[in-house]
Amino acid sequence: MHMTLRRGRKGNLGLEVMPLIELALPSPDGQRLLSDRHAESISAISDALSESLGNISRLQGWQTQYAFEAVVVALDSVRLIKTEDSGLFYFDDADGELQPPDYRIVLKDGTQLLIEVKNVAPGVLEAKVRAKDMAAAQTYAKATGGRLLYAHLWSSMGMWTLVDPSVFNLVGSQQRLPFVNSMKANEMQSLLGDGMLASEPPLTFSVMMDREKEKLAGDDRRALTIGGVELLSAGRVITDPDEQKLAWFLVWHGGWDETTETHVDDQGRVERIDFIYRPETDEDGERQIAEQGFAFFGPLSKMYTLRFLQSITTDEGDIRALREEPEPALLAQLIPEDYWAKEDHVLRIWRFRQIPTKEDFGSSHAEN
Repeated sequence: MHMTLRRGRKGNLGLEVMPLIELALPSPDGQRLLSDRHAESISAISDALSESLGNISRLQGWQTQYAFEAVVVALDSVRLIKTEDSGLFYFDDADGELQPPDYRIVLKDGTQLLIEVKNVAPGVLEAKVRAKDMAAAQTYAKATGGRLLYAHLWSSMGMWTLVDPSVFNLVGSQQRLPFVNSMKANEMQSLLGDGMLASEPPLTFSVMMDREKEKLAGDDRRALTIGGVELLSAGRVITDPDEQKLAWFLVWHGGWDETTETHVDDQGRVERIDFIYRPETDEDGERQIAEQGFAFFGPLSKMYTLRFLQSITTDEGDIRALREEPEPALLAQLIPEDYWAKEDHVLRIWRFRQIPTKEDFGSSHAEN
């Protein structure tokens, strides 16, 4: 029986602060009691906190790391996801340096993955990792049992890729990953249950007015009374509650452009206001959509990441928090596997799964 993921340790600030005390006061100070060094520890922790809060790049990196965790939890295709890169460790350095990656994931079949999460800045189409860091992470994976993978959030597109280290190309002291290669070798869908969604455009949120209650409010303004609302897919009214829930999610996070149309009756009264969502495209794109019968929204992971980041940043993009508690199985429950068993859907959905190419990306090396 499949059970939804739930959070394990709830966290206790009184306990979690103990490792910080050890970092702030790493060694004894003569015969002084630890309890007498309260001000000293507070000062050290406060300085470190100020440094981190002032480092936007560091904060964005942690947001990206938590966003990946939230996506995995929302997809609900794993047995476990756990922070790996925390706490002290000691190791035999006979095989070289060790570097724990960010997360350990256990799949449904027991396969263990070790995931290093990276954010790729806007406008950048090639990710870079220091070769020695990748080697240390590979050594850690070999020592602890797990397949190492790199998860990148490509900020310009808002898209996630998950690739094997062999997809990178060694250039001098760096391992480099072009965006195109990362998309071809992407294992987000095959391993973590991601998927690309599509539907018939447009989606429409229609706000219907009670025309009998419309009143003039002065200065050419009108007081309108809402009489009802409807969600429509390609002009068809959605009435099924599950389809409405999915349609709302796609309206808010699907990335289609919004336009507004106001409809009035022959007396000039407002009948309804339509908020219409359709993909931005040119004439060729419109023709292709008409021929195939659907348009793409993008991956589930992209839509949930947009939702996640909106919840922890301001409208201007400034940081309000590092994370929001993820909603387990949200994406899985939006579109259950038996969604397509029902034939009379108003909201028609296509779901595509990418199978990574078998191309040997790692065979190409360049030196400079």
